[in-house]
Amino acid sequence: MTIAFLIATAEDRRLPPLTDVLPDVLLPIVDRPVMATTIEILARAGIKRILVALHEQTAPITATFGSGKRWGVEIEYVSLNEAWADGGALRWATPLIQETCLVLPGNAIIDLSIEAALDHHQRHGAMLTVITHAPHTHQHTPYAVVDAQGQISAVVSQPDSTEAVALTDAYIVEPSLLEQIPLRNRYCIATDLIPHLIAQHIPVHNFTFSGYWNPLTTLADYYAAQQVFLYSAYRTTDPTVTEGPGETVRYPSISGRKIAPGIWVGRNDSIHPSVRIAPPLYIGDNCWIGRDAELGPGTIIGAGCMIDDEATVTASTIWADTYVGQLVNINQRIVYPGVIVDPITAEQTVIVDAFLIGRVSAVTASVSRVAGLLNRIGALVLLILLSPLLILTGILATIASGGRPLIGLPRIGERILLSNGQTTLRPLTLWHWRTRHADGRYLWFGRWLEAYEFHRLPELFNVLRGDLQLVGVKPLTPNEAALLQEEWQQRRHEVPPGVTGLWYIQDSSGNLDAVVIADVYYSATRSWRSDLSLLIRTPLAWLRRIRQNNNPVGQSLSVDLSPPSGG
Repeated sequence: MTIAFLIATAEDRRLPPLTDVLPDVLLPIVDRPVMATTIEILARAGIKRILVALHEQTAPITATFGSGKRWGVEIEYVSLNEAWADGGALRWATPLIQETCLVLPGNAIIDLSIEAALDHHQRHGAMLTVITHAPHTHQHTPYAVVDAQGQISAVVSQPDSTEAVALTDAYIVEPSLLEQIPLRNRYCIATDLIPHLIAQHIPVHNFTFSGYWNPLTTLADYYAAQQVFLYSAYRTTDPTVTEGPGETVRYPSISGRKIAPGIWVGRNDSIHPSVRIAPPLYIGDNCWIGRDAELGPGTIIGAGCMIDDEATVTASTIWADTYVGQLVNINQRIVYPGVIVDPITAEQTVIVDAFLIGRVSAVTASVSRVAGLLNRIGALVLLILLSPLLILTGILATIASGGRPLIGLPRIGERILLSNGQTTLRPLTLWHWRTRHADGRYLWFGRWLEAYEFHRLPELFNVLRGDLQLVGVKPLTPNEAALLQEEWQQRRHEVPPGVTGLWYIQDSSGNLDAVVIADVYYSATRSWRSDLSLLIRTPLAWLRRIRQNNNPVGQSLSVDLSPPSGG
């Protein structure tokens, strides 16, 4: 049996400014935490029990990985009071370790054949096997000198021969060796334990692997890892691909559905039909991509991002919940809310204007506030202009209904996020002038109000309350909303309902399928320009709908002149 021990203490924040935002083990590689790659490799090798050493930023790490159930492993967390390095952390966890222990850094990518390393360790009866690799360009770890017997004879800070190999901070340790590490002390395996064992003439065996190793020491390393994973996954779908980095990983796991070779898309995305895309490309969950945007090869867009109209993103990594504004061009950069980072020079540019590069929540909240204010102003102006008609129809409705002029109709609004993290469709009450009795018979003047759609005038008060927008999707009844089960139909729920909209302009005559198609198209193409166009076209659409009505006003008045009842 073998146990794994992952170092996730966040002691060495070597990737600023990224590690100012997230712990190093949570840095996303194609929208998944670095340490998730290591856990997957362990799970594939049959190592199910994993200890994780924590010191700083423990809450987001434990929240992300939890019990490990999603990977089919069992994760136990070992909290350290102080920064004791990997050796000190291992010593602190000694009571939990009774079998061979594989120590791995949680903040690096080590595509190691665990089975081969363990077999090498067991065949040599080693107390400590050091996992090494060919030197890395940006290596900060020490080097090891390996003798003819395959044992490490020295640890050096700089290689003095071509035979020197790089220490990867990965080791295979037997439990009996842990007692040689002092308790409650900062103790590094590479620079403290290995030299101590060599001085005691205790063999330290070496295992050099040739798989992908990236210590993620610099921003250039981090950027390279993104490209290696994305292109590795692309080559699994199309082995003829030659572009991209030459290095590969064995298991380039990418969440999301593959819609074309080298193109992965998450759940609940809204991608405008005019978007131009080129593989390899990854788009995370709940993203919104605007019209005429261009997403080029080597692009990774994290969950919850917004790429606005005519923006261009190529060979770049966009972190989750980032807004990229209209006409913004991003090339070979790492981007997170408010900051653009050049991975080669490590230069970072802070963007003050949230409508260029910002956080989605801040941008959408700002847009929502402005849109809400404009809608309320527009509704107030319309109420003032239509006040004579509103008063007249209100008096008629009051007389006809016996003093109960308004009726509240249950309707369904847009999808909202609840405090518990679940989503639901927002219920609302749509206000109309009352036009019918409870049994469906028209009230006096009721048919006339409906024929001219004057019964809908109180919907302007819904706009003032914030229940509706002037332009949006059609407010559906709960029964109608329950019929929309297809994923493409659900996209209409991302947009608030409106008094008018494409559904009204196209005059679907109550056909739910036609309404949903119009609403989905509107939700994918909406902009302030299209909303303004729909608002301007609404009076003409209203006149057309009135002409198409089969019940002239004169006929309406001649039929229902009976005195109002109490219904």
